[in-house]
Amino acid sequence: MPHRFRCSVWLVGGRQGVIPGWDRFGRRTGRANMRRIALVLCCTALLLVGASGCAAGGGDTYKVGYLASQTGPYAALGLASSQGAQLRVNQINEAGGINGKQIELILIDDRGTATDSALGAQKLIEVEGVITLASATATALSHAVIPVLNENETPGLIISGTGLIMDQLGVWTFKPSSCEADYMPLPLKYLRDDMGATTVAAMIENSGYGEGGEFYLGTVAPDMGMEVVEIQQFDPGATDMTPQLANIKSSGAESMLIWGSGPAGALAIKQAREMGIMIPIATTPAQSSLSYYQAFAESYEMDPSPGFLDNKPTIWPQLSDSDPDKAMCRAFEEQFSAEYGRIPGIYEAIGFSFIEFIADGLERADPDLSDMATARSQLRDAYEQTENLSVIIGTYTMSPDDHYGRVVPKEVLVTFKDGEKVLVRTHYDD
Repeated sequence: MPHRFRCSVWLVGGRQGVIPGWDRFGRRTGRANMRRIALVLCCTALLLVGASGCAAGGGDTYKVGYLASQTGPYAALGLASSQGAQLRVNQINEAGGINGKQIELILIDDRGTATDSALGAQKLIEVEGVITLASATATALSHAVIPVLNENETPGLIISGTGLIMDQLGVWTFKPSSCEADYMPLPLKYLRDDMGATTVAAMIENSGYGEGGEFYLGTVAPDMGMEVVEIQQFDPGATDMTPQLANIKSSGAESMLIWGSGPAGALAIKQAREMGIMIPIATTPAQSSLSYYQAFAESYEMDPSPGFLDNKPTIWPQLSDSDPDKAMCRAFEEQFSAEYGRIPGIYEAIGFSFIEFIADGLERADPDLSDMATARSQLRDAYEQTENLSVIIGTYTMSPDDHYGRVVPKEVLVTFKDGEKVLVRTHYDD
């Protein structure tokens, strides 16, 4: 049975930046009439791709939109995420689909900007007629999609690493991805318990993700008996962080936490070691990407080896045989490796898990595609009724009042040794 997959690179002329009426974190500012913007964007899209794509009713497929960077600063993450998503779509379709229907995954390159993320979401809804969509590259990009989903009454998933966005998800946005309150303790435990540090300095990305990281660091660290002695910020596209690192070096901190969602966080490790900053380092999940390791392998393995937040699939052979997720992680790695010829990382697992979440909702909702507004509402209701759904990145129970619903975190902390990831601790290790 053929795989249903379409890659649409939809680019709109103009400056990169934040779409009018939203701030850089993807939040509405109230300065723009969203319905008017939606109409303008839809008309622009129609001129670009033709009106033939607008049919949404009926059919034998579930159209699912997928926003992920294929170019730009987050391309390594977006490419990985989209491959994981496509793998799960292929598996579902080969097994006969859902409710007798195939899934058509429509991929749009968000180019690593909030503007293109918002415009891409608008096109997926208004032109492609998707029943649902996912934004699955980076926190700041996903935040730009939230007002589009809510304005157009379309259920969607976002990857957002911050809990500060919870009260802004609205009726139509769901966040089946981790947040700082869940996993901030893990890197701090590594620095405190494994590395013996009592003070920490932080390099924080200047983004919505970084905003949440700084907030929760200030909340969690004191409760764990760690003093935050210095905080420096860096832009997601930064290539020289030596001024910030010099301030951290002079702070006398016993350890450093790097909080970011792109390549700059990985580069900061290299530049820190080149400056002779040899204190223990812990980082957020993006820096555990194998593509970043390959670029900065020497710094990643320099003693003391940095600790990287990661997810179970990347180190499943090292999990205890009693771990309930070991078999699922093994199967995912085997399936992904057979399809793509390489070992998957955390972003591949995120893409795979997002499709699992969507498929579970579609199966239970069995939405009526003859009326897309009704179908989207039915799927939204099914998402809210998700109960104890165990996927690779977590276990989720949603409700109308809780569109996060993560009841079982599944992060791990790893280091690199001779090109391989080594498990240091799981979320529940003392």
